[in-house]
Amino acid sequence: MNKPKRPIICVVSAEANSIEQRQILYGIIEKAQEYGYDTAVLSNIYNPNISINSLECENKIYELVCSEQIAAVILISESFVNEQIRLAIARSMLKKDVPMIILGAQLEEFQDPKFTFINTSDEDDTEEIIDHLIEEHGLTDIDYLSGYDYLELSQKRAEGYRKSLRKHHIRINENKIHFGDFWMSAGEQLAGKYVDGTLPMPQAVACANDYMAYGVLDVFRKNNIRVPEDVSVVGYEYINKRLMHTPLLTTYQRNRSDLGRSAVDIIHSRLTGAEVPEFKPPKGYFVLGDSCPCGRDSEKYYKELDNAKIKSDFEAWNLFSSLDQEITESKNLNEFVEILGKFHWLLRDVYDIVLCLQSNWYDPTAEVSEIMTCRHIMPWLDSSPFEAHRLDFAEIFSHCQTPAVYYFNPIFFGQRLLGHIILRYDNPDTYDDIFRNWIKSVSICLEFLRMKNDIRYLTSCQNLSEQRDTLTGMYNASGLEKAYNSAVIHGNKELYFIMLRIGLSESGVSSNADDRIKAILDASRALDEFCGNHDICGRINNNTLICVVQRNAAPALLANCVSSILLQHKKYMEFYGSDSFVCVAEKCSGIAYKDIYETCSAEADVKAKQLEEKKLISHYREMAEIRSYVYSNPTETFDSESLHDLFPGSTGYLRSVFKQCFGISFHKDCIIARIAKAKYYLSTTTLNVIEISEKCGYLDSKYFLRQFSMVVGMTPIQYRVSIQY
Repeated sequence: MNKPKRPIICVVSAEANSIEQRQILYGIIEKAQEYGYDTAVLSNIYNPNISINSLECENKIYELVCSEQIAAVILISESFVNEQIRLAIARSMLKKDVPMIILGAQLEEFQDPKFTFINTSDEDDTEEIIDHLIEEHGLTDIDYLSGYDYLELSQKRAEGYRKSLRKHHIRINENKIHFGDFWMSAGEQLAGKYVDGTLPMPQAVACANDYMAYGVLDVFRKNNIRVPEDVSVVGYEYINKRLMHTPLLTTYQRNRSDLGRSAVDIIHSRLTGAEVPEFKPPKGYFVLGDSCPCGRDSEKYYKELDNAKIKSDFEAWNLFSSLDQEITESKNLNEFVEILGKFHWLLRDVYDIVLCLQSNWYDPTAEVSEIMTCRHIMPWLDSSPFEAHRLDFAEIFSHCQTPAVYYFNPIFFGQRLLGHIILRYDNPDTYDDIFRNWIKSVSICLEFLRMKNDIRYLTSCQNLSEQRDTLTGMYNASGLEKAYNSAVIHGNKELYFIMLRIGLSESGVSSNADDRIKAILDASRALDEFCGNHDICGRINNNTLICVVQRNAAPALLANCVSSILLQHKKYMEFYGSDSFVCVAEKCSGIAYKDIYETCSAEADVKAKQLEEKKLISHYREMAEIRSYVYSNPTETFDSESLHDLFPGSTGYLRSVFKQCFGISFHKDCIIARIAKAKYYLSTTTLNVIEISEKCGYLDSKYFLRQFSMVVGMTPIQYRVSIQY
């Protein structure tokens, strides 16, 4: 993986678009940029209070916290309402040895010495709210509505109410402390008791959050209770929805931004070895409205109006734009990305959007890949695909010269994780509700694109017989197993089991389904060319071809021969490329079908993983395209001028990177490409050695003989005898 340009602070949050999380993030991002750190925010979309199977996979986004490139972690604990999610995140974080700060309540799942807890003071904030009502307005008959009575924070807020009364020598009546559920219904129920006379009307009602205060205000308005003339109402936490209720609520804002700044200060001290500053809970402040005698803060009110207008505009633009229709009509992934770039203006203030899909995202039967195929969506940036490990943040962040914030959100459909999307912002005021709707459209339309291509593909494979794969005419899985048992278990010949795994590079939805079908048919013809009339060929799933053959060669030589033949098939190569397949072989020796299949499959998995890891090397994609061109045109002579046409950099750099990617020099690989073509003719035709040498670009057949023997370890005639049945 790449080394990050700057230290990366990872923030783990749920529903990072909500106002509470955004206030904390503002402080974190602002302070991180001041210190020269990048910020990576991991967030889900739905954050359900109960487990819902269809939403489980979105929380795999939090596995990214395991990246070794992360220098520190900040978790916003109170944003997570699901205990199972909190537990899974805690387990992942405990594997790390970096500074870890928990912002908010000390939840049970995070009770470990590795975690440092900091929070605002619920008790001090509530005390200041009651002080205001007493000192500024002379109110002494005050009721307090807190949250669930079993929560520590509810009790702390209630204690802040008591402290203020004690300080002002006002008798505490426990019957004036009420416990609710932090939702509007609790405020509505309490206000209803005042209205019907069950409880005496106090001079003021202070609520432990804004939602409950809104419930109180709504009931009072409907019953003509004047606020603040008859009773004052004050909220807490400032959730920025005051414009939806009347009168305008006076509330108290927890200083979440300073809390975020304090977390970064602590992290910076630990990373630099400086003395860790003493933490003091940041003091909050009033957001004045019309529900207490103070009256509204006009400047704050007009700012809320401006923000509401901006949000309303973006909501309307998203609702009435043709984005959903156009991306639904896209035929392949390139069109999909182009259309998203066209509508980038639907997202507020975002500078870059990177779509990161699992390299096998279009295959619902495949395991989740560690390698992501990524594209910049913005039309002013290069949208060419590039590969990155899913934990390699630096590959994405390296494109920005200054500290920025990157939001990681899952792209998923049902139980299938397709990848994630990354939003880059260059300022602290970022990510909001609008993006949440946008990403839901992206996820749904990606799945629709995948299904649409599968339908085209399956339409060409109708009427499958019991034993045969209709697309290729080969045996299917059950037919191959039956033929294998008949030939190997019940026969007396020495046979070899050869597995060809194709389509390992990104495809399927990057081009139309017709080209995909042609490529698969081309690969099946390659296997047919290798096999004799008495050999067994099968296509057992979308990307696995198998043959069982009688030969005199070693397994490795047979696998290499099949690979050499496939390299000459242009339709396959043009669609998938030379780095898109692996081939393995094993001697059957009477081994049961299941056992030899599992052995070869495991070997193929290892080779496929090695191919995936190579894709992380810088400029790998360019080198792979050059290599595919070389193997498709092995008779060409590649001098410095022709190499410059293939790669704009220096030829020396090309040769260096090429060897790093493929473990062989460019010159030697050009020779092997010619020898691969020779192997193709030797195994599939009756051409003599002189004719084959000419077709492979050799003017001197003796030189061809020497070079072939040097590369293969035997003469062309010996090779033909061992390969052909």
